[in-house]
Amino acid sequence: MPESGQLSVNDRVLLHLARFASDIAPEEYPPETTQAGIAAAVGISRTHVPRAVRGLIGEGLVSEITARVKGHERRMNVYVVTAEGLANSDRLWKALQERPFAVLASGKTASMSGKDLESMVGRKRAQAAVSQMREGTVQVDERRRAPVRDLKDAPALGPFHGRETELRAMDEFMDSTSKVLVVLGNKGFGGTALTRKFVEGLDEEDVLWISLSHGISAQRLKSMMTDFGRKVEPKVASVDDVLTLENEVIVFDDYFSAEEDVVELFASIVESAMDAKIIVTARQETPAYNWFYRKEHVDTGIVREIRLKGLDEQSTKKLLGNGSIEADALKRIMMMTRGQPMVLKMLREGDVKGLKENTVFTAEEIRYLLFLKDKNQ
Repeated sequence: MPESGQLSVNDRVLLHLARFASDIAPEEYPPETTQAGIAAAVGISRTHVPRAVRGLIGEGLVSEITARVKGHERRMNVYVVTAEGLANSDRLWKALQERPFAVLASGKTASMSGKDLESMVGRKRAQAAVSQMREGTVQVDERRRAPVRDLKDAPALGPFHGRETELRAMDEFMDSTSKVLVVLGNKGFGGTALTRKFVEGLDEEDVLWISLSHGISAQRLKSMMTDFGRKVEPKVASVDDVLTLENEVIVFDDYFSAEEDVVELFASIVESAMDAKIIVTARQETPAYNWFYRKEHVDTGIVREIRLKGLDEQSTKKLLGNGSIEADALKRIMMMTRGQPMVLKMLREGDVKGLKENTVFTAEEIRYLLFLKDKNQ
């Protein structure tokens, strides 16, 4: 048993998850059972959750499954207390009932046993409060602040289909100890849309989205990051402080041709010690001298990469808006567009001007593609 006034992270995670134990598996699991939910509830960095759950899994107290999560379209990794884990949490709570805690309620701190706390707010709320204790103090009246989200630079979330594999890879990045995720793809292959879709599903994290498409100096980037960091934590004074904030995601969108000072800034971020997660959408054709990370960063897991390909046939049909398109027409569109989302959206909208300005198709090829798009079986 930890020292008086403290509980181990593993014990707090177990108490937290025990609140959601059920004899019958639900169709959708609560978001509190994901790594992000555990981090937010217990008050630890998301990067610290894997070690705790691995320990609990190793002891047979928790199991990891992939299931649907309420409020999320895709299946995610969730953590479920086993029968042994539930028995262990019951024994732990029984011991905690006789133990004194410093309890902050209505602005006043008083010594109170776990049993008194349970009598005051009920067992589940008492367990929740203890699992969320900070520095030996149990707070029963603190309201969690809403996440800080600065998405003014982010595009609107438009029609989105497919990319389940990529979205799962992004979830895995968030649950890993990796620092930086680079979403690589040629222009028009949907790296920005994929990342925007992913960010939309983040419930607990503070999120800053910075667009790099107009060219931006390193000094301006530092200023934007620091200003955002102060909204999360007023004591933030530097980029290093920002990178140590827990449960924070910073998106840098459309990394391509950057000035030397910007490349150096990104390189320094990769080497930094941080709890924040960095996502960079980058063009595959980025010049070699502009890359800010090396193969060794990928090999050691500091940086992860997602390399985007074209959409599959089912997603292409949905994005074209023609679910009954003729098979041969679909095959020809796939061959000519390579499943490129930007082109498919323009075809769906009949955007001839956009196709002329943003692709290498001739006027005749554009007319042919528009003709194929409307062919039905």
